[in-house]
Amino acid sequence: MADRLRDLIRHLLEGCEDGRLRLLVEPEPAVAAEGSGSEYDVAITRAIAAARAGKPQMRPGERARVEWGLGLLRTRPGGVHGLTDEEAEALRGAPMVEVLAQLSFEERYRDPEKMVHLALLAKLAAENLDAQDYDPQVIADHQARAWAELGNAHRVHDELCQAIAAMATAEERLRRGTGNLFLLARVADLRASLLNTQRQIPDACELLDGVSQLYRKLGDGHLAGRALVSQGIYTDYDGDPAWALRLLREGLSLLDRERDPQLVTSTTENLLELMVRCGEFREAARALMESGLRQILAGQPLNLFKLRWVEGQILLGLGKLHRAETAFREARAGFLEHNQGYNAALAGLDLAAVWLEQGKTSQAKELAEDMLATFRKLGIQREALRAMDCLKRACEQESATPDLARQVGRFLRQLEREPQLRFGAV
Repeated sequence: MADRLRDLIRHLLEGCEDGRLRLLVEPEPAVAAEGSGSEYDVAITRAIAAARAGKPQMRPGERARVEWGLGLLRTRPGGVHGLTDEEAEALRGAPMVEVLAQLSFEERYRDPEKMVHLALLAKLAAENLDAQDYDPQVIADHQARAWAELGNAHRVHDELCQAIAAMATAEERLRRGTGNLFLLARVADLRASLLNTQRQIPDACELLDGVSQLYRKLGDGHLAGRALVSQGIYTDYDGDPAWALRLLREGLSLLDRERDPQLVTSTTENLLELMVRCGEFREAARALMESGLRQILAGQPLNLFKLRWVEGQILLGLGKLHRAETAFREARAGFLEHNQGYNAALAGLDLAAVWLEQGKTSQAKELAEDMLATFRKLGIQREALRAMDCLKRACEQESATPDLARQVGRFLRQLEREPQLRFGAV
């Protein structure tokens, strides 16, 4: 374990120039007890003990104020701007930083603009912490936390330059801090998300591997699972769905639904999609039945249509063509109703593949023409038009196959992540 942890720290903390962090937890001069391992092990053990002690440090009662503030602001329509003077005073200092940072992260699936706004407020609160109330290293920790969340918010909002600058500031503040390993892992986790956005996927996966190991060492299985889930998603982006599936399964097994129900739900959806692409159709059908996703997603029509689409792929894999056709029709209609033209096209390609399996070439041709017209109307990039036009012409010549429809679908999915791709090169 000592060797693995040593590798972990090195992966996490090698310097900002190549997109990683520098070593923050310096080994303390120590003489290891006989049989207890190296001095390095003793130093790491002490660092972990310090992290478990609760740094970044909060004064007595502040953690309870954080929980109170989160409960208050999650339900108040005006949010932080609706706080009374007394409520704002109760949250003053480190609790306000933590509340705003957590609320910002919770908006990642809902409102990226609000996510940035809350992160900016967290950064402002952190930068205004009073040196008379907190140790300078503790202030640096809170500032690192806020700047990292701001960098992540900018990333989600597609503001890459701002994200890079904010993350660099977070890492600089982190080097001034207490050496808290939980904070270190959090910043590294968010850095990995930025690396993925920058298409540096192997570096992101390597970093997340270290993050998950560190969280395990710190005794937080849920956060270790979250890192594994991210690593699995990025591994899929990098073209290894089988390994990605293993990572997602392991990550999901560690997640705590009470702590982050949204993450458990989205991970389950990703897992089902990967099972389909890896050909595990029976296992996917069983997992879908046991997941309760239909009930969980009730009232979320767009997500239900996405689930129906996956269900159609499962049915197709099981050879139930007529039921798969119905599922794809419903999913496509739902996407069109919610102005999701690209997803409608992808579901339409699955429907076209079913029709081609059934010998319904004229229907597939009509659908391909309709999807091509939609792409032109939406101003979709040239390579996507080229791929769709290839399918349409093949239908016209009665040479289209289900495999061609699936190839076009795979290309369009990959094109979303890699816009430089050319059709025929995947």
